[in-house]
Amino acid sequence: MTETEATGYDCLSSRAVSGSELRAFLLDCFGTAEQRLFVGHEDRVADELRDSPQDMAFSVFCTYRQASGHFAMGLDAGIEGRLADRVGRREFAERFAARFDAYVLYGDTEPPGLWALILADGQRLRVAMDEEDDRYVLHAATAPVPGLPDLRVDEGLWQLR
Repeated sequence: MTETEATGYDCLSSRAVSGSELRAFLLDCFGTAEQRLFVGHEDRVADELRDSPQDMAFSVFCTYRQASGHFAMGLDAGIEGRLADRVGRREFAERFAARFDAYVLYGDTEPPGLWALILADGQRLRVAMDEEDDRYVLHAATAPVPGLPDLRVDEGLWQLR
């Protein structure tokens, strides 16, 4: 039997959530033990790990940061393979969007330059985006995005391979 390798879930959220809210979500989402979960701001990881044993293996290791543009925060989560089997990237984004009433951008199998966007109601769109540093601005989507009335709708993004 082949074991799934650990993977990373990187996404952007239209809503910023606190570290404690993110911790509660990840515990609920993956069902991992509290001591096997790390959640910290990307600028303070070393400080937050200072009291942890050096050989500590986390099943979920998540850092977050502030973003700007159409997104308020970014998060990067390293996920142990057995947990990634339980909750895939898309389901992770769907759960996050629903829990925090946000839209969530992530990448999986989209063509280069395009991304998946999950709305709070679970609808999945394809979007095009410009990014510079930690500023992310959507410039087209396959359907309207709540709160972004000026965003160009282009159903042709589904046809791009």
